[in-house]
Amino acid sequence: MWTEEAGATAEAQESGIRNKSSSFSQIPVVGVVTEDDEAQGVFKPMDLNRVIKLLEETDKDGLEEKQLKFVKKLVRCYQNGLPLRDLAQIFKILNLCAGKIKNQPHFIESAYDIIKLCG
Repeated sequence: MWTEEAGATAEAQESGIRNKSSSFSQIPVVGVVTEDDEAQGVFKPMDLNRVIKLLEETDKDGLEEKQLKFVKKLVRCYQNGLPLRDLAQIFKILNLCAGKIKNQPHFIESAYDIIKLCG
């Protein structure tokens, strides 16, 4: 039976008649184009790997102040929202801040600010 249908379809195509099952409808595709200039005002780039490395360092003088400064800069940078591509790194930074809270209570405010960015 399958060969009969294939033969009928081939004959219909040769004669110019289109079978309902073999017709292809064209679907228009609209691409979303965002220029970098437009997005630059919303999301300022920041090297999150540098912040992660800085938060992973320990036992240096003045390091806590520098770490807090970078986390506050991160919060200012992403005050308009977080791009999804940076979400994993942001949560890693949040976890590092949460781990420091026990010994360095100044990180409570920074961790809270990062959580507010997500909400």
